[in-house]
Amino acid sequence: MNILLLDDDLRILRFLKRGLEADSHTVATATSHSQGWELLHITEFDLAILDVFLGTESGLEFCRKLRHHQHRLPVLMMTAKDSAEMALESQEAGANGYLAKPFAFDDLIAQVEQLTRKSPPPSHSFLTGVPGLAMTLNNFCGGLLFLNWFV
Repeated sequence: MNILLLDDDLRILRFLKRGLEADSHTVATATSHSQGWELLHITEFDLAILDVFLGTESGLEFCRKLRHHQHRLPVLMMTAKDSAEMALESQEAGANGYLAKPFAFDDLIAQVEQLTRKSPPPSHSFLTGVPGLAMTLNNFCGGLLFLNWFV
Protein backbone atom coordinates (compact mmCIF):
# COMPACT_ATOMS: atom_id res chain seq x y z
CA MET A 1 0.00 0.00 0.00
CA ASN A 2 1.31 3.43 -0.96
CA ILE A 3 0.70 6.16 1.64
CA LEU A 4 1.21 9.94 1.53
CA LEU A 5 2.08 11.24 4.99
CA LEU A 6 1.87 15.01 5.52
CA ASP A 7 3.05 16.45 8.85
CA ASP A 8 5.32 19.39 9.70
CA ASP A 9 6.79 17.74 12.82
CA LEU A 10 9.83 15.81 11.55
CA ARG A 11 10.02 13.62 14.65
CA ILE A 12 6.44 12.43 14.25
CA LEU A 13 6.88 12.12 10.49
CA ARG A 14 9.93 9.85 10.85
CA PHE A 15 8.31 7.76 13.59
CA LEU A 16 5.12 7.17 11.60
CA LYS A 17 7.07 6.47 8.41
CA ARG A 18 9.22 3.82 10.14
CA GLY A 19 6.20 2.19 11.76
CA LEU A 20 4.12 2.11 8.57
CA GLU A 21 7.05 0.75 6.56
CA ALA A 22 7.58 -1.95 9.21
CA ASP A 23 3.94 -2.86 8.56
CA SER A 24 4.80 -3.37 4.84
CA HIS A 25 3.56 -0.02 3.50
CA THR A 26 5.40 2.33 1.18
CA VAL A 27 5.40 5.85 2.60
CA ALA A 28 6.18 9.18 0.93
CA THR A 29 6.51 12.12 3.31
CA ALA A 30 5.86 15.83 2.92
CA THR A 31 6.03 18.71 5.36
CA SER A 32 4.03 21.27 3.36
CA HIS A 33 1.12 21.61 0.98
CA SER A 34 3.42 22.22 -1.98
CA GLN A 35 5.48 19.09 -1.30
CA GLY A 36 2.28 17.07 -0.88
CA TRP A 37 0.89 18.29 -4.21
CA GLU A 38 4.18 17.55 -5.99
CA LEU A 39 4.06 13.98 -4.72
CA LEU A 40 0.41 13.60 -5.76
CA HIS A 41 1.32 14.58 -9.32
CA ILE A 42 4.08 12.00 -9.67
CA THR A 43 2.81 9.07 -7.58
CA GLU A 44 -0.46 7.23 -7.14
CA PHE A 45 -1.40 6.80 -3.49
CA ASP A 46 -3.84 4.49 -1.73
CA LEU A 47 -4.23 6.75 1.31
CA ALA A 48 -3.25 10.19 2.61
CA ILE A 49 -2.58 10.76 6.30
CA LEU A 50 -2.71 14.48 7.08
CA ASP A 51 -1.98 16.42 10.24
CA VAL A 52 -4.60 19.11 10.84
CA PHE A 53 -2.06 21.74 11.88
CA LEU A 54 0.90 22.17 9.54
CA GLY A 55 2.52 25.30 10.93
CA THR A 56 0.95 28.14 8.96
CA GLU A 57 -0.89 25.70 6.69
CA SER A 58 -3.84 23.44 7.39
CA GLY A 59 -4.31 19.77 6.65
CA LEU A 60 -8.03 20.54 6.45
CA GLU A 61 -7.38 22.94 3.57
CA PHE A 62 -5.24 20.32 1.84
CA CYS A 63 -8.11 17.85 2.20
CA ARG A 64 -10.64 20.40 0.87
CA LYS A 65 -8.39 21.04 -2.11
CA LEU A 66 -8.15 17.29 -2.78
CA ARG A 67 -11.93 17.00 -2.80
CA HIS A 68 -12.33 20.15 -4.90
CA HIS A 69 -10.07 18.53 -7.52
CA GLN A 70 -12.20 15.35 -7.40
CA HIS A 71 -9.50 13.20 -5.79
CA ARG A 72 -11.15 10.10 -4.32
CA LEU A 73 -8.07 9.26 -2.28
CA PRO A 74 -9.08 8.17 1.24
CA VAL A 75 -7.89 10.70 3.83
CA LEU A 76 -7.13 10.12 7.49
CA MET A 77 -6.87 13.33 9.53
CA MET A 78 -4.86 13.34 12.73
CA THR A 79 -4.64 16.08 15.32
CA ALA A 80 -3.38 16.84 18.80
CA LYS A 81 -6.39 19.14 19.31
CA ASP A 82 -9.11 16.53 19.75
CA SER A 83 -12.66 17.81 19.98
CA ALA A 84 -16.07 17.02 18.58
CA GLU A 85 -15.85 20.24 16.54
CA MET A 86 -12.51 19.21 15.02
CA ALA A 87 -13.85 15.77 14.15
CA LEU A 88 -16.86 17.37 12.47
CA GLU A 89 -14.70 19.92 10.64
CA SER A 90 -12.48 17.09 9.37
CA GLN A 91 -15.50 15.21 8.09
CA GLU A 92 -16.88 18.35 6.42
CA ALA A 93 -13.49 18.91 4.74
CA GLY A 94 -13.86 15.49 3.15
CA ALA A 95 -11.76 13.30 5.45
CA ASN A 96 -12.73 9.65 5.68
CA GLY A 97 -11.20 9.05 9.10
CA TYR A 98 -10.05 10.94 12.19
CA LEU A 99 -7.43 10.06 14.78
CA ALA A 100 -6.58 12.09 17.88
CA LYS A 101 -2.95 12.33 19.03
CA PRO A 102 -1.52 10.69 21.01
CA PHE A 103 -2.75 7.38 19.67
CA ALA A 104 -1.68 3.77 19.91
CA PHE A 105 0.13 2.68 16.75
CA ASP A 106 -2.27 -0.28 16.50
CA ASP A 107 -5.13 2.24 16.20
CA LEU A 108 -3.37 3.88 13.26
CA ILE A 109 -2.87 0.53 11.55
CA ALA A 110 -6.53 -0.35 12.13
CA GLN A 111 -7.62 2.96 10.56
CA VAL A 112 -5.28 2.43 7.59
CA GLU A 113 -6.70 -1.04 7.00
CA GLN A 114 -10.28 0.14 7.35
CA LEU A 115 -9.87 3.10 4.99
CA THR A 116 -8.07 1.13 2.31
CA ARG A 117 -10.21 -1.98 2.39
CA LYS A 118 -11.22 -2.60 -1.17
CA SER A 119 -14.77 -3.71 -1.78
CA PRO A 120 -15.10 -6.69 -4.11
CA PRO A 121 -15.63 -5.76 -7.74
CA PRO A 122 -19.24 -5.83 -8.85
CA SER A 123 -20.26 -9.03 -10.59
CA HIS A 124 -20.73 -8.59 -14.30
CA SER A 125 -24.27 -9.66 -14.93
CA PHE A 126 -25.61 -10.96 -18.17
CA LEU A 127 -29.08 -9.71 -19.07
CA THR A 128 -29.16 -7.24 -16.18
CA GLY A 129 -32.24 -5.15 -16.09
CA VAL A 130 -34.45 -7.95 -17.39
CA PRO A 131 -36.57 -8.95 -14.38
CA GLY A 132 -36.14 -12.57 -13.44
CA LEU A 133 -33.54 -13.23 -16.13
CA ALA A 134 -30.42 -11.64 -14.68
CA MET A 135 -27.69 -14.22 -14.34
CA THR A 136 -23.96 -14.09 -14.14
CA LEU A 137 -21.91 -15.11 -17.14
CA ASN A 138 -20.66 -18.15 -15.21
CA ASN A 139 -24.22 -19.33 -14.52
CA PHE A 140 -25.14 -18.77 -18.15
CA CYS A 141 -22.16 -20.76 -19.44
CA GLY A 142 -22.76 -23.47 -16.84
CA GLY A 143 -26.34 -23.72 -18.03
CA LEU A 144 -25.19 -24.13 -21.64
CA LEU A 145 -22.85 -26.92 -20.63
CA PHE A 146 -25.66 -28.62 -18.75
CA LEU A 147 -27.96 -28.37 -21.79
CA ASN A 148 -25.20 -29.80 -24.05
CA TRP A 149 -25.05 -32.85 -21.80
CA PHE A 150 -28.70 -33.62 -22.65
CA VAL A 151 -28.27 -33.18 -26.41
